[in-house]
Amino acid sequence: MAKAKSEILKWQGTVGIEQAHTVSKALLEAINTHDDVRLDISEVEDIDITGIQIIISARKEADLQKKKFFITGKIPPVIEEFIVASSISLKDYAETEAVNA
Repeated sequence: MAKAKSEILKWQGTVGIEQAHTVSKALLEAINTHDDVRLDISEVEDIDITGIQIIISARKEADLQKKKFFITGKIPPVIEEFIVASSISLKDYAETEAVNA
């Protein structure tokens, strides 16, 4: 059975230190088994620096494996505010349509 080339993961609710193991494990598994991974964060209600670090680490791992990793869907205002306050940019991580959504 051939593996699927792409995978969309969806985060919902809170993504922080308490969820770090679960969400990072799922992202790593998706990157290890797919050529193209999209992370939908449109339903995230709260995120902390750990959640942002997981996204950044996932992108680095995908780059190392020469695979694609992007954020898809509309980025919620709570995440945009956190990113601005933290002086972090995820602009390069977002698909074009997600940035313009």
